[in-house]
Amino acid sequence: MYRTLRRIRSDWDRFAEADPLWAVLTHPEKRGRRWDKCAFFETGRHEIDDLMHYIGTLGVEISHRRALDFGCGVGRLTGALAGHFDEVYGVDISPVMLDLARGYCAHLPNCTFVENTNPDLCHLLVKDFDLIYSCATLQHMPPRFAKRYLRCMAQRLRPGGLLVFQLPDRSLSSIAGRILAILYEEIYRKHILRTGPSMDMHGIRKPKVISLLENNGCRVLDTVQNQYAGKEWICYRYAAVRY
Repeated sequence: MYRTLRRIRSDWDRFAEADPLWAVLTHPEKRGRRWDKCAFFETGRHEIDDLMHYIGTLGVEISHRRALDFGCGVGRLTGALAGHFDEVYGVDISPVMLDLARGYCAHLPNCTFVENTNPDLCHLLVKDFDLIYSCATLQHMPPRFAKRYLRCMAQRLRPGGLLVFQLPDRSLSSIAGRILAILYEEIYRKHILRTGPSMDMHGIRKPKVISLLENNGCRVLDTVQNQYAGKEWICYRYAAVRY
């Protein structure tokens, strides 16, 4: 399946127009604009509180000057990071998501939102981050893009800066099952049913992710298996520090 950044952007714009909070946090019972806004953003505060506790267990100290939320969506995590860092940048491919994020975080003067539609981070002028965090974003893009973004994120860290992100390793579905899912998504659902945008899932094998980080100036501190990609995937959270 060949997916371009233009198509990814279009899909996420459509998600943002139809059901933006559910598109970010896809709890089945919240589909159809059933998320309560306060409860939704409270999940972000809990996640970032857990993240900061986790960072404290890694044996490294980071400055709290500048953080980046890659794939920020409507700002669920960007706003929460603003309570821990002097400056926080949220980056997303969807201008519709970013417009919503600016509205939701209008009360936070230390949040800046940047649209990035290139297969790198060239639109992000700032180059030295103390923390870059990405969750449930890289899994929705083909590996050729995820690898390029990971390289760029590693290179945007200041020495001693920390990169924490989540990424599936591999699917537990059979090859036949994956082929059928692709045929359903790309042919039947899109061209026959003509339903809405798609939320694809992709993975990169763990040894390749570690090698990519090490080849771009980072030392991997920790990998922890998690359930962010659902029960059909083996998935990891990675933590790496820049030399």
